[in-house]
Amino acid sequence: MIFLRAFACAAALVFILSSSVVAQPALTTIKVGLVPSDDITPVLYAVRSGMFKRAGLDVQLFPASSGTAVAQAVVGGSYEIGKSSLVSLMNAHLRGLPLYLLAAGGVYDSSAPYAELVIAPDSTYKTGKDLDGKLIGVPALNDLNVVVADGWVDQHGGDSKTLKFLEIPNAAATAALGEHRIDAYVMLYPPLAEALDTKKVKILGPAYDSVAKHFVFAGWFASKAWADAHPELAKKFANVLYQSAAYANKHHAETAPMIADMTKIPVETIEHMPRTDGSTSMNPKEIQPLIDAAAKYKLIPEVFPAKDLIWSQ
Repeated sequence: MIFLRAFACAAALVFILSSSVVAQPALTTIKVGLVPSDDITPVLYAVRSGMFKRAGLDVQLFPASSGTAVAQAVVGGSYEIGKSSLVSLMNAHLRGLPLYLLAAGGVYDSSAPYAELVIAPDSTYKTGKDLDGKLIGVPALNDLNVVVADGWVDQHGGDSKTLKFLEIPNAAATAALGEHRIDAYVMLYPPLAEALDTKKVKILGPAYDSVAKHFVFAGWFASKAWADAHPELAKKFANVLYQSAAYANKHHAETAPMIADMTKIPVETIEHMPRTDGSTSMNPKEIQPLIDAAAKYKLIPEVFPAKDLIWSQ
């Protein structure tokens, strides 16, 4: 009798456990394309801490070489969501491609720069005028870093119209500078932190300051067709991202190992470099300065209101 009761209890427990497992809703997979840099911290923390899973999302991250490449992949349907500089998104918008911001991304602040205009250690350049006619390396042509390089050169005595640009991935920039195949490069953290630690580059100036001391430079976007067809997923992704950013912005030490793992740069380097905060809400006023600068330097044909980039039902 005791054996039968024990068997019955065990069977009941197995049934309860199996029922609870079956009752759990399946996660919805969302593929996200991005460039591995410090401004992905909020999405990385949300994935690794389980925040997305608790919201019912299986967010999978796919590294890419540039924001432009990500935008093309989202248009082609390879990813549901992408992260890129806002200039890529502006160009897509003005060309009639239906890509819209779901959430604001990285925030540039001059007190903790996301990138710098750098030169070779033995370079003698000191001003914008010294770069007149020179070749500047950027991660992607017709993108954010072209705008900031143009602006910095003009604001420091040079003439941006004389500049030439060459597309070079961040990973190859240090060698290109050292071999003098390019004269300067707009380099992002964390690769910049590693290059500075090893004294393979030196900083010429804070190029992003040429746009504004504080502005949103990147964003998380999707095609209008996908967002309109999956409005709850789009809103859920943005809400989790903002919640994650609010936490990650105040816990840099906790997120440093995650960025180190993603970028393969030593955690010690990540820990002492400037960290980029993520947006915790959508504020068009923080986006407009970059639209104005991109139009000034002819990367987009005209100025338009930042709200036009933002997805809404």
